[in-house]
Amino acid sequence: MDSRISDLSFLILEDNLFQRTVARQTVSSFNVDSIINAQNSEEALQVLRDSGSVDIVICDLDIPGIDGIRFIRCLAEQRLARAVIILSDMEAMLIRTVQDMARADGLQVLGHIPKPMNRSRLRELLEHFFANLDNPQPSTTSERIFTEAELEQAINEKQFVLYYQPKVLLKSGRMISVEALSRWHHPEAGLVMPIHFIPTMESSGLIAPMTDAIIDQALEQIQQWQKQGRNISVGINLSPAVLSDTDLPDRLVEKTRARNIPAQLLNLEITESSLIQNAALSLETLARLKLYGFALAIDDFGTGYSSMQQLNRIPFSELKIDRSFVANACHDRTHRAIVEANISLAHNLNMQTVAEGVETLEDWQLLHDLNCDQAQGFFIAKALPAQELGDWEQSWLARQPITTPKPTI
Repeated sequence: MDSRISDLSFLILEDNLFQRTVARQTVSSFNVDSIINAQNSEEALQVLRDSGSVDIVICDLDIPGIDGIRFIRCLAEQRLARAVIILSDMEAMLIRTVQDMARADGLQVLGHIPKPMNRSRLRELLEHFFANLDNPQPSTTSERIFTEAELEQAINEKQFVLYYQPKVLLKSGRMISVEALSRWHHPEAGLVMPIHFIPTMESSGLIAPMTDAIIDQALEQIQQWQKQGRNISVGINLSPAVLSDTDLPDRLVEKTRARNIPAQLLNLEITESSLIQNAALSLETLARLKLYGFALAIDDFGTGYSSMQQLNRIPFSELKIDRSFVANACHDRTHRAIVEANISLAHNLNMQTVAEGVETLEDWQLLHDLNCDQAQGFFIAKALPAQELGDWEQSWLARQPITTPKPTI
């Protein structure tokens, strides 16, 4: 990766000469030639406007004149950088707030480095940068709006397919379940991601037949695994619009019984925000799904406004810890505490825990030490077509991480 780093362009914004020098030397150690130094925001903005944007900006927050927080907003508004790294010793809560602000403004935030800059930490954050480059959204349709007629035709012609992201046990690395993610093989536009068609489906009412088609595909795949002697569960994300359909449990019972598939192999994932709409109907649907043995997972836990209330009202069997907490837990005490508390809470409620967004060996080790049950993320695998899972699994088991036990005090 170091050869790829050397091709990047950087701007370092730091008012302290010593810290600026250390940062420059650290970046230079990767044989980077394109490095701009600036000691205040005004100077940095002028250089970027004159010479053009850079790949990565490394900046402090507490600097004279225009502070680093406003500087980052200017970067985003004027599109002067592709990504930003915060170099600061300010309190973690403030840094986290700034990172969330930058992401909301459309900037890629690679993370935070305490002063003085550390080479290994910089290299780790740059791995995130290249991971995003290597796993782009494969859709070329970001500006295209699809019509209801196109979507209905795509459902009828079975143009929607499922990709599967593995979920593995942290204790052994073994794949025991997958999350099914829909993709549209458009005859002209290529591979289209859900963000470009799900909103229209939800507003038009097409999400119901789409969900039925996806579940049929998932059940067919479960049958294929059963023929191989494996009981691998498949997670399906349910839209808020589908939750209000109180006939859904009856259809799923009919589908699973017709294929002789145990209901618990279908893991229905629900986000907290889904439960706000049509609460009474949603609760009826979920209660009946649980009655018939289907597994229920609460997705993106902790990102809504009523997490504890939902756990109290709904019999979930799995809690998925949101990637926004997992990604920073190794370097942020607050995020680590949140992850640890979520794991403890789930286990006390007899729920399985799944950490989303696991991207590094360090993430994996921490989650292993905190007794999380399962993990998913790019460190393990991206979402793959079913026919590619076999080769991935063989490779993964050969290279699976060796976790070291927690030291005893």
